[in-house]
Amino acid sequence: MPVIQRILVPTDFSLLADHAAEYAELLAQSLGASVFAVYVLSPPAVVDGTGVAPGLAAAGIQPNLEANLENAKSSLADFVRRHFPSRDTVSEILIGTPYSQICQFAKDHSCDLIVVGSHARGVLQRIFLGSVSKCVLEHAPCPVLMVPIAAVEKPMESSHDATGAS
Repeated sequence: MPVIQRILVPTDFSLLADHAAEYAELLAQSLGASVFAVYVLSPPAVVDGTGVAPGLAAAGIQPNLEANLENAKSSLADFVRRHFPSRDTVSEILIGTPYSQICQFAKDHSCDLIVVGSHARGVLQRIFLGSVSKCVLEHAPCPVLMVPIAAVEKPMESSHDATGAS
């Protein structure tokens, strides 16, 4: 039987990511698992006349990226304090394509589960834009628990209520 010892919680700092973190914390408490929280900062792309060039090479982009990185560090620290206050949580800012960085981090850190929120989008948006959670699900090196947006509107039962104990 698989053992879940390392749970990865990617965040985009949305309400849905907050709710997914609640599920991750509940699982971590129940299983005695470690938690890893990550945020992926996507560097901007710049059109250079011959196509799209990586944004880091463009003049003026680097200082903006550094400011975004500092904001992300602060936001991730706040996310960890709010959702995992009594737990030693590894947190890291990654730079690149979100789904790719999340999957690589899970592989590199031998994560056993990824808990991610899933935004409800229309069919056309999913076809043309895809979604980070969908790509993580397709490429992850471990199981993925997707928390749908509908779950945000339904309050979580306490573990006391969920077990039926009185």
